[in-house]
Amino acid sequence: MVLSKRERVFKTFELDGEPDMVPIFHFGFEQTGSSFQAYQNSDEKQKYFSFVNPKDSKIKYYITEQRFWNLDLSILDPFGPRKYKIKYKPAPPEYPECFINTMDGRIYKIVKQVETGMPYDWYVDGYFKTPEIVYSYWGRYGKPSELINDRINYSPQIWEGFVDALAPYFYPMPIIQMEIASTLYEGMTLPRMAYYMRKKPPFIHEVLGEYTQVIIEVIKRLAEAGVDIVFYGDDLAYKERTFFSLNQFREFILPCHKKIFQLCKKKGILVVLHSDGKIDDYLPDLVDAGLNGIQALEATAGVDLASLKVSLGDRVCFLGGLDSSGILCFGNPQDVEENVKRCIKIAGKGGGYFVGPSHDILNMPWENILAMRAAVEKYRKYPLDF
Repeated sequence: MVLSKRERVFKTFELDGEPDMVPIFHFGFEQTGSSFQAYQNSDEKQKYFSFVNPKDSKIKYYITEQRFWNLDLSILDPFGPRKYKIKYKPAPPEYPECFINTMDGRIYKIVKQVETGMPYDWYVDGYFKTPEIVYSYWGRYGKPSELINDRINYSPQIWEGFVDALAPYFYPMPIIQMEIASTLYEGMTLPRMAYYMRKKPPFIHEVLGEYTQVIIEVIKRLAEAGVDIVFYGDDLAYKERTFFSLNQFREFILPCHKKIFQLCKKKGILVVLHSDGKIDDYLPDLVDAGLNGIQALEATAGVDLASLKVSLGDRVCFLGGLDSSGILCFGNPQDVEENVKRCIKIAGKGGGYFVGPSHDILNMPWENILAMRAAVEKYRKYPLDF
């Protein structure tokens, strides 16, 4: 039995036993890193170089990297990156050469990546440290819920043509491009957030309510277009521990996630959450709230993939798990192969697993990239008899 990419993706998400192969999903290369530069200069890029042009669309979509990785599922979105009318302005004077996201207060600076010298946006600080600042910016530039971009055409014809054009290569998954927790704590900083959680909880609920409403409105529009999987990122933990106590998480963060997950369920949409860090303690609550897939499973943060597979593997799909900040970057090709083999053996049994690195690939040696890709193809076929 050989499944199409779409069939393989949905059989895995629906926890409907083992498909023909473990499907592949990951973010791919971080374009400022040395790995991407090696890929750019490789014969492999030329081998897989390709575009697709959906029916009745003037836009061509570049899919060379997805083909290089042989992905089954990829984040790609015909509705564009500007779902919200976000403004970036020069930051206040105390942050020279920086700019501020006027919707959420995050301050960035363009810096050079250490390995390659390429420019990228570096998070500097959060400016929304008081309610007065928040209300001032929202009054001047609009509340988050007022910044939905109504000029985007969420047409079913656009989505159907997009899916059809990509069907031979991978199944597409739009990204929400908005977070709940990470937007909150990066916009006002973790210490100020913790302070207001204790002293002014209604203020935190109000801010989170605005961010949640933004996501809900976008999901409604994606549902009208016929989208059936969405990707949503929200970092909830450090390495080895969470950002919030379990009580704080349940009071402030989980209700927002639950609204999002339940809306997705109502609209027939599967939802995948990305979170770095050690989120094991949060996962039972997130799954109870309606989460379909969890992505990252960061080994160097202490995430216990084997334990999670036993306790939650019949209720949620796992994506990732390969040690992108450890073995993949600092091991040798044999170490990389063993890491791939181990993760597939642990999480792939019975289905419900997409193999891939826990995060994007930044400065992974080229020989390890090729070793990871080869090992995935070697061990992904069911039955897993190794």
